[in-house]
This record gives sequence, C-alpha cells and structure tokens, in this order.
Amino acid sequence: MTMALTETPVTAPTRRRAEVTAVVVALLVGLWNVWVPSFWRDESVSALAASRPIGEVWDLLGHMDRVHALYYLLLRPVAWVSTSELALRLPSVLAMAAAAYGIAAIGRHLASARIGLLAGLVFAALPMVTRYAQEVRSYAIVTALAVLATWLLVTRRNHVLYAVVIVLLGWSHVYGLLLVVAHVFVAPDRRRFVQAMLIAAAALAPLAVLAAGQRGVQLGWLRPPTWAALPALAQEVMGSRWAIIPLLGLAAFGARGALGRVAGAWALLIPLSMLVSLVYPIYSPRYVLFALPGLALLAGAGLDRLRPRPLTWVALALLVALTVPKHLWLRAPDHRPDDLRSMAAALLERVRPGDRVLYVDPAYEWFAGVYAEPYRKLARWTGERGRVWVVSGGRKHQNSAFVETDPGYLSLQKHHRARYYKDFGYSWFALYVPR
Repeated sequence: MTMALTETPVTAPTRRRAEVTAVVVALLVGLWNVWVPSFWRDESVSALAASRPIGEVWDLLGHMDRVHALYYLLLRPVAWVSTSELALRLPSVLAMAAAAYGIAAIGRHLASARIGLLAGLVFAALPMVTRYAQEVRSYAIVTALAVLATWLLVTRRNHVLYAVVIVLLGWSHVYGLLLVVAHVFVAPDRRRFVQAMLIAAAALAPLAVLAAGQRGVQLGWLRPPTWAALPALAQEVMGSRWAIIPLLGLAAFGARGALGRVAGAWALLIPLSMLVSLVYPIYSPRYVLFALPGLALLAGAGLDRLRPRPLTWVALALLVALTVPKHLWLRAPDHRPDDLRSMAAALLERVRPGDRVLYVDPAYEWFAGVYAEPYRKLARWTGERGRVWVVSGGRKHQNSAFVETDPGYLSLQKHHRARYYKDFGYSWFALYVPR
C-alpha cells in the first residue's frame, strides 16, 4: 500500500514567529517594574487631563497642550478604570510592543524574518524605548503610528489608510510629521503617495492653526542644540555615550539594499532635526523617539551580516548587556525628572490645618496634582498671613529666576520668609511663615 506524502502547512503563527517574539520581549521589558517610578510633571498633566471633568480639561487646552488633546481623549477610558501608574502607563507599553511587531514585519518585508527579529529585539532593548514605554505621554503611540505608516508605505497598502495614519500621527504629536520627509525619498509609488499627502493635508490643516497658536508655550523652552546634545542623546538611547558606538557601527554595517534606504532615511531624521534646530529650535531627544525604529532596523541588518553566524547572537547579547545598568536605573522610584509621589508624601506629613498653598506658576497645580491628597488639605493663598506652602519647579534653590518674576511669589515675600524647603528632582515645595 502506497502512502501519499503531504507537506505540513505553514501556519500564520509560524510565519510570524519573528514578530511574535519581538512583541513578547517588548512587553516583558516594558512591564518590568512599570509601576515603580513616580509620575513626573508631564505625566501628572496627562493623568489629570484624562480624569478631571472635561470642562477643566478644556480650560487647560486653552493655554497649553492643544497638540496633545487627542492623546488625552484616548486616555480617558483608561482613567475611568484606574489612575494608577500601571493602568495609565499600560497604553504606552502596548504601543511600544506594537512598534516592535511592526519593526519585525518591516524587516521581514524588506529583507528577511531573521533581520526583522533582530531589529525588533534591538528596539525592545534600547533604554530610551523603555523610558517612554513607561510614560503617560503620547511618544510611544507616536512611535507605533510611525512604524505603522512606514509599513503601509513599503508594502504599498491602501493609500487612503496610509493618509489616515499620517493624520493620527500628526494629531498625536505634530513633530511626528517629520516622518513624511523621510517617506518622500523612499515612497515606492509616488502618485499614490502624493494623493495620500493631499488627503492628509486637508485633515491636518486645523492642527497647524492650533499648533501655531501655542508655539511659544510648547516649544519656547527649546534652545539650539550644542555639541553636548550628542552625548546627551547617546545617554538617552543606550545609557552611556560610549555604548552608542557599537549600535551606530552595526547600523552603518547594515545600511544595504531596500532596508538600508528606508531605515536610513528614517534614522537620519534625528540629525536632520538637530540641524534644523540650529536655526529654528524644535529638537528634544524625546521628540525624535519615533525615528529610533529606523536605527534598530539598520542595527538588526548589521547583526545579521556578522560572520560566523553565532557571532550575531554574541554581539546582540553584548549590546543588550551594555544597556542593563540604564534599565536598572530607570526603574528606581525617584529616577524621573520629578519625584511627585515622594513630594506628596513629604508634604502630607507636614501640612497643618489652616495651611495654604501657592502654585508658582499657576499651571503647577496640574504639574504636581496627580498625587492629590495633600493638596486637598490646602486652601489657595490669597494674601492672608499664616503658613503658606509654595509648590513649584525648576530647581529654584539652584536657579531662582524661574519663580522670582511671579507676581504671587513676589507678593508672598513681602510679609513671609522661607523656613523650610525640599527638592524632589525638578519640583520642590517650601514653607513660608510670617516675618
């Protein structure tokens, strides 16, 4: 009796093993102690905008953060369930995991599944990726949308869907639209690309008006980058200025073929942003996070070219090992720009009945208010004599210029003197008592 030989079908999970592996690793890294670091001031604004009455949020958007309005709306359903660090940071963790999946998919499409896997793993291992996977801000979602837009572009999927993703990218963070500059040079179908851009331009026109109206608030703090910006970016990306060297070496080694063109144009948005900022300051390390997938794709291709083959995994292990100290540092409770949780706990211990509070500037009620308990016990200071807690930021005791032009603070100093102050990163409180 003759038995027919049949080929075992290749299932979709088998075909997508690289993408699934990248997602799992990114999730594990992103969830690792995600609840431990305190919220800092930017996260506080996001948390309060997601949980406070919509009227208060509308007032906030009247003078700041209009460009983040979509993110705040998307976060509101999460805040209805919980406003804990884990709950509010979970969307960012999931977004970075989705980005890792998309990077692996792009690598597969432009080169091979192995390169896609390596690129996804490199991306998941970068400390800067972890930093913003564990943050209640839109940067992880912007990165995921940038990956999705690039995947739609290179696979020549529906140009209308591509336009929709570009619109969402812009409304999530206007800086992400810089991605279009890279896509101009690598779009495989120029006619469909132009059509998509026309559709996107119509939907992004209101954003341009809103962003222009708050340009000074959103970007006024930026300055032209100096040479010090380069090691500072290296610290963000890899954890040290020297650890970036092997990553860049691998990226240069992998810049070949179709993947090299697409990923190279994507990664070059980082130095382009710095160059533009010499004339018109727009650069901040977190703003260029959405370009890191390009660097990860190049590094993944560089790892794949190493010979003999086992050297690929040895090099990846060494690259990951270089990032471990930064990963551990990032997960400490007070290793964010502000330690608002400790500040609230310390203030709660010291507040007495009848104490009042002065926020300098007034927006600091949003910056510090995510841990609300001590602030609920304080009435707002309106000129009375008595104990007053000043709550502000900017490291006042190292550089007092941040607060000494505030009218309320100047008025307080006429009849009160500082008895006690304590810094918590860039935020601080001080107790003022009558002279």
